[in-house]
Amino acid sequence: MEPRSPSNESPVGAADLERDRKLEVLLDEMVASSPVLSADFAARVARSRPFAPWEVRRPSAWRAPLLATSGLFAASLAVFFAPLGLLSPGTALSVWGQLVAAALSSPVSTALGAAPALAVAADSLRSSLIPGTGFAILGAGAAFGAATIAALRRRTVRVPR
Repeated sequence: MEPRSPSNESPVGAADLERDRKLEVLLDEMVASSPVLSADFAARVARSRPFAPWEVRRPSAWRAPLLATSGLFAASLAVFFAPLGLLSPGTALSVWGQLVAAALSSPVSTALGAAPALAVAADSLRSSLIPGTGFAILGAGAAFGAATIAALRRRTVRVPR
């Protein structure tokens, strides 16, 4: 089995292998002869490299999202507490408790209310589909999900030029 170049899948020649070996020897000699790196070397490299907009290592990148989130949170608090300012403390606490209970119980009651409708829908699908078709649809959905997960987990490999 002969080595192949990853960029174009052509066989690598003896001259290329010799050049790579000489480069590796040169790099090994440079590393062996170089002085020990200073303690702040990594910090200096991180400071000198350009900042990409998708990175979050600088606090200044968080300024706009933090301001937007804070504004939305403050506006929602103002809308929530505005009517409560006109009520007595006991009434305000009662209203607040009822709102929290409604917010927490509404999704649960909706899910429980949707269960009979989902059962009817599943029964009508079961009666109208041929079993093989149902398995084919489920298999296609599972294959699509697996392919999506594999594509999202795949790492980009950069080929040296």
